[in-house]
Amino acid sequence: MRWCVAPWLQVAGPIAFAGCLGVAPVSPPPGVGLSAAHAEALDRRVAVGDFALHIRCVGEGTPVVVFDAGLGNDGTIWRQVQREVGGISRACVYDRAGLGSSDSPTTHPHGNRQMARELYQLLKNAGEPAPYVLVGHSMGGMNIRLFADEHSDEVAGMVLVDAVGDDQPERFWALLPAEHLAEFRTGVGKIEPGLDYDTFVAGFADLRVSRRSMGDRPLVVLTHGKESREPRMSPEVAAQLAQAWREMQSELPELSSDSLHFVGRNSSHFIQMDGPRLVSAAVGAVVDAVRTRSRLDPEPLMSLGSRYEP
Repeated sequence: MRWCVAPWLQVAGPIAFAGCLGVAPVSPPPGVGLSAAHAEALDRRVAVGDFALHIRCVGEGTPVVVFDAGLGNDGTIWRQVQREVGGISRACVYDRAGLGSSDSPTTHPHGNRQMARELYQLLKNAGEPAPYVLVGHSMGGMNIRLFADEHSDEVAGMVLVDAVGDDQPERFWALLPAEHLAEFRTGVGKIEPGLDYDTFVAGFADLRVSRRSMGDRPLVVLTHGKESREPRMSPEVAAQLAQAWREMQSELPELSSDSLHFVGRNSSHFIQMDGPRLVSAAVGAVVDAVRTRSRLDPEPLMSLGSRYEP
């Protein structure tokens, strides 16, 4: 179910805040075994230090695809996409600390670097082997990039789903009227246990400092194309926010020399719900490029209600 603290209070694309809930199979080339990742379904809580996180994995094969949700969302946000991706490779979703079936965080504040480290430890303790294709929505895009910063040799590729930009506080939130920004600052801590606004902002500073090229590892960037405006916000401010978001999105493909950028014309910020086939196709393209050691093929995404941004 989709829910909102306030329609415009979003971390990512201009007017939605948090909440809610087919790609053709990719055949591995000869010599690429699918037994490296175990085939049995996994749905349990796994100890990570002094607390436990919930993880659910389906399918089989490598690379293992790992999904990280946006602010305030648990792993169920990926339900439809995980089912489709599980038909082509091992696909894992999880609940961050304090969300879904996971324990509350034991460290406060609970910042994004810590979230990324907990995800890495969860995968290791659950026996899910590298290499990983990481998929991050909204704030989850920051988390998987911080993951890759510390474990780049274990990350084979990435999909950023309407993910936050490096300068989100300065270029997006700074455009909000004072009363809206105050509401957002209060809302962050209410929906993401252990995280407060200042810690969140510090995460972006950490992201900029640790920003590194992915080299030629495959990267697909997906951006929402369906705009909406919260009634309390003026058309002028909404237009400024939309423009800032588009500009930040256009910079994300620069992280890799092998990247594709698609805009989901009919998708809001939650592309995995409005256009799940587009997200699944993006993951499939990255998985195929990793397995075949070839460059990304845009063709599977071209016909899925999206616009290619070369």
